[in-house]
Amino acid sequence: MPATGGVAACLRLIEAHQRAAGHEVFRFGCAFRAAEAGVFPRFVDFAGRRSPRDIFRLIHNTDAANKLDRFLRDTSIDVAHLHNIYNHLTPSILPVLARRRVGVVMTVHDYRLACPTKHFARPDGLCTRCLPNKFHHAASPRCAGLAGAPLAVESLVQRLFRRYYGPVDVFICPTLFVRDVLIRAGVPRSKAVLVRNPVSFIALPAGVKQRGDELLYVGRVSDEKRPQMMLAVAEKLPDARVVIAGDGPLRSCLESEATEHGLTNVKFLGHVGHESIARHLASAAAVVLTSRCMENSPGAMLEAMAARRCVIVPDQPPLREWVEDGRTGRTFAPGDEQSLVKVAGEVLADPRGRARMAKAAAELIAGRHGSEAVAAAMEQCYRESISRCALR
Repeated sequence: MPATGGVAACLRLIEAHQRAAGHEVFRFGCAFRAAEAGVFPRFVDFAGRRSPRDIFRLIHNTDAANKLDRFLRDTSIDVAHLHNIYNHLTPSILPVLARRRVGVVMTVHDYRLACPTKHFARPDGLCTRCLPNKFHHAASPRCAGLAGAPLAVESLVQRLFRRYYGPVDVFICPTLFVRDVLIRAGVPRSKAVLVRNPVSFIALPAGVKQRGDELLYVGRVSDEKRPQMMLAVAEKLPDARVVIAGDGPLRSCLESEATEHGLTNVKFLGHVGHESIARHLASAAAVVLTSRCMENSPGAMLEAMAARRCVIVPDQPPLREWVEDGRTGRTFAPGDEQSLVKVAGEVLADPRGRARMAKAAAELIAGRHGSEAVAAAMEQCYRESISRCALR
């Protein structure tokens, strides 16, 4: 699996918790390096691919099933914890696990089981038209168009044959919102369990002073995250310092746009390693999420809240589970640049309010995402999966 990204960071934290509890942990995933290709199935990037063979490969990966079967001949496991297997390992691996009497839990990092494009978004804003199980909307011009057609077909096949809902013993849901989505989509209520994602509690360096004018964006620089809204903030709030930490397909375009518009108060850091982000969090007055897609449990937001930094986020149902406007952070109308600029200006002008909200946010995260509580809840899911597997 890739070494970067929110899912990879979450997986590393879960793995660390399990090793600390005395469990032996093995990884199985797609091969991203040639040296891994003999053991793991090859990673295929389906972006822009249209052949019938590719559509079949989205649905069923025979190579993944065969290599997992070979992997399990030499490795005995009790529980398989799945993360984003959708179009890569695919549910082709689930019968292999069932034959070997392995319990299966799956963390639901996005909305892929209910939305073929996984984001609950289209170009003009948030969208839940595919819920429940109306996957054809993904192929409409108002959504992904032709690019959404194979995704819609894949989702329909998986749902029709219950290739996830039957074999997976426990679906781990990081939010109440995603739990409700899965239940509406047909997952048995007893299988959908709320377990908050673990959070990396970052210690801020004492030698870095917090700036009262700095707004920090941390995340992928891609369209579904809408980082271009940060340029609007920089333009409308010229006394603010906007820092964009992250990389992605829009980065060069945004850098050119900032130069073209003379936005000297914008700084692009590119990819920042997790070990270096503390310094940037320390200097930030607030951390901003600009996503046009429906978020689930964004690590950047949770880490900022844990580090006592005020957050500014779009007013979305899942994010309301953490951010109560004016108490644990601030919210703005999703996709509305004027709303974001207004809220950001208010936050920068109110240092006492920022500190109060940041303190309340940190207390919320500490109580809800403490490592012991998360590990215990995860452990219970593993035990439940083993029990259910024994009854299958």
